[in-house]
Amino acid sequence: MIKRILAILIITIIGVSSILPSVISDSRGPDPLSLHAEAGTMDLSAWDIQKDPTLKLDGEWEFYWSQLLGPEDFQPDGGRIPQLTGYMRVPSIWSGKELNGTVLPAFGCATYRLVLKNIPYHGVLGLKKENVRLSSRVYVDGQELFSDGVPSLTEAEYESGNNPQLGFYYCDGSELEIIVQAANYDYINGGIPVSFKIGEQTAMLAQQEKGNLLGFSVLVTLWSIALLYLIFFINARYFKRKAASLLSFAIFCFLFAVGNALTDQRPLVMMLPDISFEAIFKMKDFFLSASLIAVTVIFYQARKGIISLRMTGMVSAVYGCYLIAVLTLPIYLYYKLHPFIMLLNTIVLIILLARTTVLFLRCKKSDVLDYLLLFIAILALNLYSADSILFALSLKTVSSLCQIYIVTFAFVTIFRLSMHYYEVLANLRISIKRTQDAEIAFLRSQIKPHFLYNALNSIAALCKEAPDQAEDVVIQLSEYLRGSFDFKTLDSLTTVKKETELLEAYLNIEKVRFGKRLNVEYDIDESINLPIPPLILQPLVENAVRHGLMSGVSGGTVKISIKKELANVVFSIEDDGIGMEPSQVKRLLEQAPDENGVGLWNINQRLRLIYGNELEVWSERGAGTRVSFQLPWNSQETSLSRGNL
Repeated sequence: MIKRILAILIITIIGVSSILPSVISDSRGPDPLSLHAEAGTMDLSAWDIQKDPTLKLDGEWEFYWSQLLGPEDFQPDGGRIPQLTGYMRVPSIWSGKELNGTVLPAFGCATYRLVLKNIPYHGVLGLKKENVRLSSRVYVDGQELFSDGVPSLTEAEYESGNNPQLGFYYCDGSELEIIVQAANYDYINGGIPVSFKIGEQTAMLAQQEKGNLLGFSVLVTLWSIALLYLIFFINARYFKRKAASLLSFAIFCFLFAVGNALTDQRPLVMMLPDISFEAIFKMKDFFLSASLIAVTVIFYQARKGIISLRMTGMVSAVYGCYLIAVLTLPIYLYYKLHPFIMLLNTIVLIILLARTTVLFLRCKKSDVLDYLLLFIAILALNLYSADSILFALSLKTVSSLCQIYIVTFAFVTIFRLSMHYYEVLANLRISIKRTQDAEIAFLRSQIKPHFLYNALNSIAALCKEAPDQAEDVVIQLSEYLRGSFDFKTLDSLTTVKKETELLEAYLNIEKVRFGKRLNVEYDIDESINLPIPPLILQPLVENAVRHGLMSGVSGGTVKISIKKELANVVFSIEDDGIGMEPSQVKRLLEQAPDENGVGLWNINQRLRLIYGNELEVWSERGAGTRVSFQLPWNSQETSLSRGNL
């Protein structure tokens, strides 16, 4: 128990500590040792662009509330001088800030301005905008670089838009002016919550591609997991097994993948270029909230019922109402409910985390790894939720940790799925092994009484014709059976030597009975000491004698050959008797025998089950029959490995 508690504490501390540094650094403001803007100006003379090719434009920007100003408004001969409201720190939000005695609301518009001086670079530079709530237009050195949505003084003319954007311009002087128009009439807060970045062209493109690659990787990974769970669900249903949790997990991964891909770098937006930002924003909220319903259902379906049916119904009902609001109401209206939804998200995830923790501490030793992985997965979702909430409230300015938590969740989920798959596969192997053992036992149970029945009948016939020989054969047979048959295990093997001794005992009986009509030829490599299944040759020899030779008037010869060829040992039973038609051979190999015989089918089935090999039969009417099979020289290892399937 103590070890489990320590494991929970260590994992939780590691997870929580990943968030705290960024929150603490954001609350402290800009690093005094780093470059930062002061009173709307940023001196870049100390910027070593070779060492640090990208730079955050953090610090105090000029701030003009309820004004949308362009480059012409700041020209010395522009006429009207813009009225400076104050200085606003970037990154931050304006909502709730007090400037000149006025507390700024969430809805409104403003202009940010920053002048860069002493730029130690001539050439193409890039400017990256991550997040401006909730529309923006950016000017650099008097020219519009890019826009997102339509910032406006009034809500009627405003259009939302907030996707990451990267623009390039040629820097040919030591001073540069950046103007950002921003407007928000939808979101719970407005402003610039994430740093603007400036940097050398190649470095900015590399960062852009890296962010897009990470976003697409997470999307593809989660979709792949969803597809795997869906395949497992379909397979389970095909075999009529209950697997509703697999379907729920597939739905969750799909929904969560889409919702996550519409946040932060929004890689999915590249695949949906013609959809409005409002639709994308609503899709993000819809899919993320719907995924929480799926999570709740998953944990209701989990073994031991991590949460109750009542709680599952209540949470699903609340989220369902919120989803309807997302679909039907404008962003600014349904976002009034967003704080309550974020609170519900937090409560649900914390309850799931607490419940999983308790189950991990109380579970059996065999389930420790499964519940530990489940705990880590839920902890990753909690951290993802916490990081998203802190970013939404602008308590932190970097949301890249969300992707790390999602990657952690994805890998843990894949590992847990692999573990369950291995468990199912192991159970399947055990089931196959038991089935094979039962079938082999059945086949052997057919052969032993059959052989003994025929042998005893032949001995009975000898008792009248040649009692002395009958006595010798009985003694020979009883001694062999005493040492050869192991009825205790299903995997017992005999040797080629013992099997041929049995053949000789049987053939001695038959030769006494049939006299000169039966001839036997042996071609056996005595150096072969190969473990083989017992009674694998005798039924084949018996078929050759009784059905191949004795069905004819003159009898014939049966040849028994055991030879090593390359890496195999070839066993061959051949007679020059009456032979068979191809259709008859096919029927004997594919159909189980009747109660009067064992047949080729039995031997063929045993070879197939133990070695994966089959009998090879050649026969021609009037020309005789040859039955052969091959076993690998290392057949002992092969048979054991197949027996453990």
